[in-house]
Formats: sequence, structure tokens, C-alpha cells
Amino acid sequence: MKILKNDKNGKLLIKLLIILVIVVLIVGSIYYLLRFKFLGIKHEALNEANLGITTDIYNSITTDMTEAEFQSIRNVVLFGTDSRDPDNFYAGRSDTIIIASINTKSKSIKLISIPRDTYVNIEGYGMDKINHAYAFGKEELSIHTINSNFGLNIDEYVTIDFSGLTNIIDEVGGVTVDIDDDEMEFINTECNPKLTHSGTVTLNGAQALKHSRNRYVGNDFYRAERQRNILIALMEKISEMDTTTILSLTSDFLKQVKTNVDISEYISLGTTIIGDKNEYLQNIISIQVPSTDYSEGKYIDGIYYFTTDLERAKKDFYTYLYEK
Repeated sequence: MKILKNDKNGKLLIKLLIILVIVVLIVGSIYYLLRFKFLGIKHEALNEANLGITTDIYNSITTDMTEAEFQSIRNVVLFGTDSRDPDNFYAGRSDTIIIASINTKSKSIKLISIPRDTYVNIEGYGMDKINHAYAFGKEELSIHTINSNFGLNIDEYVTIDFSGLTNIIDEVGGVTVDIDDDEMEFINTECNPKLTHSGTVTLNGAQALKHSRNRYVGNDFYRAERQRNILIALMEKISEMDTTTILSLTSDFLKQVKTNVDISEYISLGTTIIGDKNEYLQNIISIQVPSTDYSEGKYIDGIYYFTTDLERAKKDFYTYLYEK
């Protein structure tokens, strides 16, 4: 797997999208089973007129791709929440915002993380942190905020509750990650059985969730990296399983998903990805936009924000989504 970084903090917020690609798209290749399994997904449509969609991106990019190739790229925004309530997506915050771009020509999956503290204009609320848009207007206002500030045309979303993945981690036999002494101590404060050593360990579902919520060892960037490492470990374990075993995991997983995606449109895409699964797995590229190269943390009226040059960020989005 390739992890592309544009700064030292670039290892941010991959979180749940990898699992979505591996599990959901594999299910999508088997139509009758897809129709049965996806009954567990919460489907919630959005009003496209309220999404702030930019309509003429193709003429703004410098690339040799044809318009048909441009249109074939699927961009979906992933909101990762941690509601601690599997029956209420809105009990939590949008702590993770990732634009996932699937490109069948390059056989790549690009994951563009937007830092949750990014200082942007939220229509009707003024300048604020980008993840506050979710609290103000859920997915609809969040997507409008992303599109209007960065010149994008996203109209599809997937919201996933991270706390609901504990059962899946247990079902696959845990995930293997590296932890230090302080992280081990934090996990052991609530979880049983207790870990007996640091270094390379296998965490069960409860331990992995506790580790991912750790805000006390290191800063929030480290917390995001812990979540990424857990999900990559889970992805690697799932990718080694046969299709039948993967499908057996989907019922629990899909209960944690809310989306406006028309799953039937992804059947062909899912089949394509399955056929070249190994190549796609080697071309998962992660990047953070806006970059710290032209952004900085600032306190405004006593509140921390990640301030940035929105025009440069817009150019970066176009580059990574369509030109690399």
C-alpha cells in the first residue's frame, strides 16, 4: 500500500473508507446478495440543490484525460463519527472527513483527508471549523461547505460509526498493531484481558476502540494515526479472507453505514475492483489537503483553527483528484 504524504503530519484520518471499499464493493459484485445485505444500510437522500456543487471543473483542470475519463472518476465524501450509540448516527461528531476518489483508469483509490479544524466559511454561520458544519446541518451542509470552499462537485456521502466496528474486529480474530508503554497503560485502564507488553500486540475489538479514542498520549494527529493503523490492520486481515468469509462480516458492518449512494450504480465498479483487487490495494494513496505547507494553526478569539489558503487548497484537490 502506498501512503503519499505532503508533510510530516500527512498520516491523517484514513479511517473507515478502506473497509468500505474492501467489504461493500465485494458485496456489490453479487447482485442478489447485495439486495439482501444492503437492507441494513440507512439510506438518506440529500437535496442536490443545497450541495453547492461546482459545475465546470473539467475546464479548470490541466490534464490530458478525456471528459469521459473525468466523468468516470467517482468521488465520495466519508464522514467518520464516533457516536457511541449504534442507533443514533447524530449522537457524535464528524471527526473524520475524507474524500475518497476511485479511478478505474489508474486502478487507484485516493483518500484526501480534510483536517477537522480547517477554517472555512459555513453558509449561514460564517467562518468556523469545517467539522462544525456537520453539527449545524449534518451531511447536506457539510458537503455544501466542502464544495463551496474548495470548488468541488461532490454529491455522494457515506457516514460510518467507528464504535460499531468492535464486533468485526473480534470476528476476524483481532488486529495487530504496534503500541508503546503509555498506549498500553491507557488501553489497560478499562479493557480486559490486560495487555502484558508493549511493542507488536494483537488487540481485540474493545481494546482497538479504546486505542483509537486515545486523546491523552500525543496530540490529535497521533490519535488519527492510531485510527488509521487499526483500520489498515483490519483491511489487511480482511483482504486475506475468501469472499464467503468477507460476506459473513457485512451484516454487522452495514448497520454502521448511512449513505445516499445508489448501490446499484456501484455493481459494475465493484466487479472491476474485485478483478484487480491486488493492484488497487497497492494503489491506495493518502494525502492531506489543505497542506501544512501553506497552512498554520492559529488561535482566534481563544479558539484553535487550522487556517489556510483556500485557493491553493482548491488547486491541490484538482491535482490529486484528476492530475496525479
